[in-house]
Amino acid sequence: WGEPLSSATVLDAAVVRLPNAVNWYSPGSYKNMPECVSAAIPNAYFVGDLVRTRHGSWSQEKAYVTGIEAANLIRGRPREEGVLPLAADESHVAAGRTALRAFQTALGRGDPARAPSIASFLW
Repeated sequence: WGEPLSSATVLDAAVVRLPNAVNWYSPGSYKNMPECVSAAIPNAYFVGDLVRTRHGSWSQEKAYVTGIEAANLIRGRPREEGVLPLAADESHVAAGRTALRAFQTALGRGDPARAPSIASFLW
């Protein structure tokens, strides 16, 4: 574990681009996203925007962050080492989140988790 990454040998890698493809995100999909470390294969790691992480980033930024996290885990370092935390929400974003939470609480009769998702209103 003490060797630099430059001495590592990549056995297999792939970058797949799928124009006009459908993404994996839907209400409640977070629980189905894989963790960074495979539960089935101990030396297999997942990176990309579909990996479950507590960082809070999305898309290309999330792919970059999960790549750093996987590299840290492979090297035996703390997962968050070298990963900058997200800045606090801007005031208009924080106000929107507060308003949405109040709306969800009202629709869920006191429990925002029981409120329907926005997808429920669209279909």
